[in-house]
Amino acid sequence: MNQKPSFKQIAIINLVNNVPMAIIMSTIAPLLSGQPIVLNNWFMNVIIAFVIACIINMVIPVPLIAKRFPAVFKLDSEKFEGRVVGNIPVALIFVVIIGLALSYYNVRLVPVFIFAFLSTFLPLYLICFVISMITNPIAINLAGMTNNHKDMRYEVGNE
Repeated sequence: MNQKPSFKQIAIINLVNNVPMAIIMSTIAPLLSGQPIVLNNWFMNVIIAFVIACIINMVIPVPLIAKRFPAVFKLDSEKFEGRVVGNIPVALIFVVIIGLALSYYNVRLVPVFIFAFLSTFLPLYLICFVISMITNPIAINLAGMTNNHKDMRYEVGNE
């Protein structure tokens, strides 16, 4: 089956994957940079991160990247090692885009926010990588899709 996911499936996947990611990034980044967590600012960061993650999912073919990237290394994207390798660029995309946006929102000084982002990038990337390895199979199952992502293929060429 080569159909696009339904709105309900997309909503479930976004909620299950993006809420934990937004909460984790909004909590860990200030702690890593030695900043206190102020509840109002934390809540706004969670909302910004969640909205950006949803936009990323709408604009970038994340499931396609996760499926095709392991093939570069001759790995099966449906096996565990293929899912791990497929998650590398996906986590990178989310952490870079959301991390830069949140750093800019919180620092608001043009050269300084880049250094603030870089100082938290690696730990955030590793944490988000692990979180997405946990949440993505749950999201796929809750959305009623197979765990091997066959229902999440994008229409590309004559596949």
